[in-house]
Amino acid sequence: MSLTRTMPFLAIRTSAGVGMRKVLATMIRVATTRQGLADMDDRMLKDLGVSRAQAQFELQRPIWKLPR
Repeated sequence: MSLTRTMPFLAIRTSAGVGMRKVLATMIRVATTRQGLADMDDRMLKDLGVSRAQAQFELQRPIWKLPR
């Protein structure tokens, strides 16, 4: 079964459809990145210059709250 069949709004070719696809793609990328952040140990976070508290704050944000 194709993705556009289960989610027909992905097949829309209008600018609104393109915008929606970009938003969904960004949300998926953010969720994946946040999962990677959750999997990091303190040493890895320190290498990135991110504290455990900052990582936890980011992980608790809702998916629609995208980083700026």
